[in-house]
Amino acid sequence: MSAIPQTMTTMEAGFTVNQADAEEFWRHQERMGPVAAAASGFLAVIGGPIARSPWLYFCGKWQTPDLMDQWYRDGKHKPMMKAAHDRWFGACYIRKWRLPDDGEQITGPVFCETAIASDAAASAATIDSLLDRLDQALPAFDPRPFETLAGRYERQPYQFVGPLQEFPQAAPVRYLLLTHWTSPHAAERWLASDVMMALAQLGTVSSALMVLIRHQSGEREGLNADGSQREFGQLAPA
Repeated sequence: MSAIPQTMTTMEAGFTVNQADAEEFWRHQERMGPVAAAASGFLAVIGGPIARSPWLYFCGKWQTPDLMDQWYRDGKHKPMMKAAHDRWFGACYIRKWRLPDDGEQITGPVFCETAIASDAAASAATIDSLLDRLDQALPAFDPRPFETLAGRYERQPYQFVGPLQEFPQAAPVRYLLLTHWTSPHAAERWLASDVMMALAQLGTVSSALMVLIRHQSGEREGLNADGSQREFGQLAPA
């Protein structure tokens, strides 16, 4: 991992919870928050419901890929991961992204994380109207289909997450709009669009473009062939 630039790193993950084990999972999840926060390089843990999707979102942010890797190998973290993969999760996918280094020339794929911070939650009608507008406008900008498990895709080429639960809490209410792109140029076209400007009705908008981290073959359990994604379990047929 130290061979790649050591920039701020984001774990992008989605999961479903086995209902029989849900109470146990959420109890342990709450307990682990302060443990992760005490680890070297920890920046944030973020989660929330994904609109119009069966998935729940989970994200961890760390100062560098090496420090995220250090937390992965931490003895306090291992039992939690094993229980999640063995019992708690019905399905799970994990990708890792980092900010480009200064002067780094990037191509793709690109992960665009747009955050909207507000003093109060938007109404369900306001969110539905915004999502309808995204459904209509986003395909014209040619985003990548939003893949979850390998070969499985969201109905829409994005995920809208929130209101978020996060530590540390960055605002009274926050949402995330997540999209994938073939190049930074394609993502930047979308970020300059009128529809993106409309997100400001919900609050203060900020965006970051990130590049994919690939693991070496065999480096992680559940890793796919090109090292770009880990996954466990299966969703029920759509």
